[in-house]
Amino acid sequence: MLDSLTMLDMTLPKQTVRYLNQVLGGESVRVASNGKTAQLPYFLQDGYEVLPGELLGQPITLACVKGRQPLAAQQIDQHAKRLRELLHAPVIIALPEVAPGERKQLIAHGVAFVVPDRQLFAPQMGMILTERFGAEPRREQELASPATQALLIWFLNHHPVTETWHPFEEAAALGYAGMTATRAIRELLQFKLFELEVRGRAKYLKLNGTRRDLWEKAKPHLRTPVLKTMWTYDRRILEVTDARWAGESALARLTMINEPQQQVLAMTAEAGQRARQADIFFEPREIADGIAVQVWRYEPGMQVKEKTVDPLSLWLSLRDNRDDRIQMALDEIEEKFLW
Repeated sequence: MLDSLTMLDMTLPKQTVRYLNQVLGGESVRVASNGKTAQLPYFLQDGYEVLPGELLGQPITLACVKGRQPLAAQQIDQHAKRLRELLHAPVIIALPEVAPGERKQLIAHGVAFVVPDRQLFAPQMGMILTERFGAEPRREQELASPATQALLIWFLNHHPVTETWHPFEEAAALGYAGMTATRAIRELLQFKLFELEVRGRAKYLKLNGTRRDLWEKAKPHLRTPVLKTMWTYDRRILEVTDARWAGESALARLTMINEPQQQVLAMTAEAGQRARQADIFFEPREIADGIAVQVWRYEPGMQVKEKTVDPLSLWLSLRDNRDDRIQMALDEIEEKFLW
């Protein structure tokens, strides 16, 4: 399988892959042309740039509409079904734009589609992410990249606040390239979370204030690290992957709250792929007596010596939970953290 952008010459495929990787984290999407697409009916070859590949380790077909002539939702639905039958994989239709009426029709038909920088609708894969429509700018309260959030969380958990920070080593340890670290620095400065200090050609980040000040200032910009949740009966998952206790299971280990009836783990999409290679099967819907497995946007194992996810990411994953017990436990998490 080729790297996500290496062999793509079409603008829409490039935009789509870049958007999906930005939203889902890392190299979540990998696509490439292959010989099978040359055998498709001419109307599909003429209408779409068809790219088989993987999304979070699962086989998919990305079908990017050619040209800007709008297609009817019913027609797109028929084309998606035909592609799925021929290529034996879920299909995501990439559109340069979509009118509100057609968008509603696509959703009503259950057609998985993506409009770069606006929406991802793929309920079959547990993904319904609405970004924005029209010409609205990106919401200021949300960091664009999971990598930026991951590095910020790493800093809050580990880095001495009195020292300047050159995050490239940490970025590499978390699996990010140098260019990703550069973009993260730019974004952290854009949101005024750090100040820039330049030494020769090297750029360092400087924190003015306390760790707690940074956390409170950053909170409105941070999102839940949980991308989706799957379920499994297979208890080998702890042996096969480096999954960490998450959700209420982690909360029970860090606070006075009781252990939940259903265990909760967190892992990356790459760890999920290793689990599948070990014949561990996942269900997309909740199963009784199963283990809930969260797929995270970034590495959940920042606390290297601990078996739980880091407390701040845990806080972010549960802050929208309305259970009073959980909210009290989250307050305890913040009170106990070594600011």
